[in-house]
Amino acid sequence: MPPVPDIAAARSMTGSQAVVEGLLRAGINTGFGIPSIHNIGLYEALRCAPAFRHWVVRHEQAAGFAADGYFRRSGRAAVVFASTGPGNLFTLVPLLESLQAGTPLLVIGTNIASHLMGKTGGALHETPQQVEIIRPLTRLAHRINTPDEIHDAIAAAVLVLHGPTPGPVFIEIPHDFLAAPVAAPFRGSSAGPPPTSPSPGEIAAAVALIDASRKPVLLVGGGTKTPATTVQRLAEILQAPIFSTTSGKGVVAGDHPLAMGCISRQGVVREVLDQSDLLISCGARITEFDTGRFQLRFPAQHLQIVGDATYAGDRFSATKQLVGDVGAVAGLLAAQARPRTGWCDVAVLAAQEKSRLQGLATDAYTALELLRSRLGRDDVVVNDQSILNYWASAFFPVLEPGTFLYPLGSGTLGYGLPAAIGAACAAEQSGEKRKIVCIAGDGGFQYTMHELATLVQHKLPVKVLLVNDSAYGIIGFLQCTMFGQTHEVALKNPDFCQVAQAYGVKAACVTTLDHLHRQLPEWLESPGPALLEWRTQLKAPWEIGAIPPPTAQQK
Repeated sequence: MPPVPDIAAARSMTGSQAVVEGLLRAGINTGFGIPSIHNIGLYEALRCAPAFRHWVVRHEQAAGFAADGYFRRSGRAAVVFASTGPGNLFTLVPLLESLQAGTPLLVIGTNIASHLMGKTGGALHETPQQVEIIRPLTRLAHRINTPDEIHDAIAAAVLVLHGPTPGPVFIEIPHDFLAAPVAAPFRGSSAGPPPTSPSPGEIAAAVALIDASRKPVLLVGGGTKTPATTVQRLAEILQAPIFSTTSGKGVVAGDHPLAMGCISRQGVVREVLDQSDLLISCGARITEFDTGRFQLRFPAQHLQIVGDATYAGDRFSATKQLVGDVGAVAGLLAAQARPRTGWCDVAVLAAQEKSRLQGLATDAYTALELLRSRLGRDDVVVNDQSILNYWASAFFPVLEPGTFLYPLGSGTLGYGLPAAIGAACAAEQSGEKRKIVCIAGDGGFQYTMHELATLVQHKLPVKVLLVNDSAYGIIGFLQCTMFGQTHEVALKNPDFCQVAQAYGVKAACVTTLDHLHRQLPEWLESPGPALLEWRTQLKAPWEIGAIPPPTAQQK
């Protein structure tokens, strides 16, 4: 990181300068946002701070998703600069994604001038109880009451962003404070609470539970923040099949001999779990999406390893829970567990499943096979929400950590393109040459399609695969399943290629799987951003039996 300018040494420091200094001293040197009438003081401070890299976007929601994608690719938190009222409220969905997914996200937003607060009526962007609206979607929401609080507020935010339960933080600053003098020096972050770790007795009891099992299975989730070598080592000692959640795809390479893919695929997952007598879950947030509406049956014994006791929720109970750094705890278990031979022939099951899926002759699965064959191990796939994204969650092999981004925290449409922008910004900063691919459907793409302008302005080489069925396709499938007909899901779409080209993005359209196959190399190797529209009608994975449908909602 470039040296941090000593802004505090200047004769006077404004609130805006205090914000930028605090961020840089906290190791946060990247941000996304939009300048507005209330936060232009911040942008003047950013102009004078070359050590800070800012990307301007077209919508505050996109800024939040870009910061999310930036963290998931780089492992470093980014800040979103928003403005009073509408600008701050546009970040609510990214805050929800961050809260539920456990990704650190800092939003610095403004409010009306301090002398106007306490009374109501007529102030520009005035929003009643603004911080209280946002607070439920954060780990910490703090209103600045004097300019001298700015440094301490950022230090408190850093403790959350880097703590055992990371998530979103919102700092609200009355806009007049940005030009006000700040006298308080930056004191830095005080030490947070000591990391939690299981006692020797808890480890011994967990090892006894493992040793008593005959058919253990590992489940790896996105809460495994550190390199998963110890988790993988534990599975190898036990010769246990390894499943992942959607957010945990790639934590253990999908081509590892014990890897059996994502639990959202259901079929073979159910077969193995029904035979198993112990599930060891490692940093796994167990969601409705991954478990077929919570219908997936777990073994009688469940050893749960989490970084925080509240992380995984309580809809699936654990026989025993170990709280601490997931990798470190797995290492302690691996050091004491008894080696054994495998009980499950992973290679045979994987070959049988692949043969079954190829036998379905579905364009969705074939397209993902084609895409996987054209991408390197460390290229990045960023997902929106569409039929093809559901297929990708279940069946797309992920070979490196941080290379499969999915909006699991919120399940929202519109995540894909801005999150891919964040991932591309991270790659640019690090000098990586990874390809960044965004997969989106025509409905979800139009939530944030305007961010094509951001791609072009910043010369970010994101490749968009746009699957166009002129409908909210997955909703149409569900309507047909439940009611026998569809309603209000058909879409009158623009010519997406012309739209992309109007922004300056190279675009092409294909209408068959064979044409897609032939066009993939040119699309992926194009310099700069590119859009490939695939006009098709895909079957949902439940529609053709690739994934068994859930039977009923769990009460």
